[in-house]
Amino acid sequence: MNFWNLQTYSVNGKVVVITGGLGAIGKALALRLAELGACVALVDIAPDKDGQLFCAEINRRFGQAVAAYLAADLRRKDDIAHMLEWAYTHFGHLDVLINNAGVASPAMLYEGETFDQISAILDINLRAPIEATRLFVKYLTEKQRQGVVVNMASIGGLVPNRGGEVYGAAKAALIHLTRASQSLAPQIRVSAVAPYYVKTPMVLNNPKLKNNNTVFPQLMLDVEQVCAATTRCIEDTTSAGKTFAMIGRSEHVRMWHFDLAVVHITILAGWSLMVAYVRRLLRIK
Repeated sequence: MNFWNLQTYSVNGKVVVITGGLGAIGKALALRLAELGACVALVDIAPDKDGQLFCAEINRRFGQAVAAYLAADLRRKDDIAHMLEWAYTHFGHLDVLINNAGVASPAMLYEGETFDQISAILDINLRAPIEATRLFVKYLTEKQRQGVVVNMASIGGLVPNRGGEVYGAAKAALIHLTRASQSLAPQIRVSAVAPYYVKTPMVLNNPKLKNNNTVFPQLMLDVEQVCAATTRCIEDTTSAGKTFAMIGRSEHVRMWHFDLAVVHITILAGWSLMVAYVRRLLRIK
């Protein structure tokens, strides 16, 4: 199923900041976007030499200096600010931010997950994207430029599951942030991709997923599918505020949960107001 509209925003010539740039999805995104003509500013916690080697590979492949790397710890506010300042200084402008960095805990919340593990999940999966998006929007507003933010969410943020309580809570909040940022359009579009489990080392090597009967291998996604969806979020000028779910071969399905929630709350609010009005009339009489 595919409900995308015409793509009218080209990544050619754009500067894209990718957090988690040396992970499986981050690397694939960098290669795909560079192939489409974008410059990619990669940010990860891995050592500088690792990032430089990968950027050198991209630059050799495309014959020009289109990729650069910065080692940063997104748990630190100053590193997040420096990330955007560095990318702007290196490439001269910014157009797209992909909040791709993410971590998961191998432990279960009620069976050994520690405070530090919980903090890391919340800091990297939620606080860092919020702060990066805030600063990115501030930059675009001051420079009067158009731009795009894509948040890497998860099906776990839409469907709660045992073992993914904290991870899912962070991703659910990221989806909420995406929808709440819809009003920034058309100057700035914020959208999200919410994939099912993706075949990455973080997922395949997580011990708590190996014997989890809610994980269906036939529904797992390839990295290439997630990259294609993320690229489409950038290109689709109607994507503001939307979250696109991905599971198995059902890709890029727009989630209507917020729209339905608004209808539901509106009905409840209307009913409550009517009840309050009737009770007031009865008291007056």
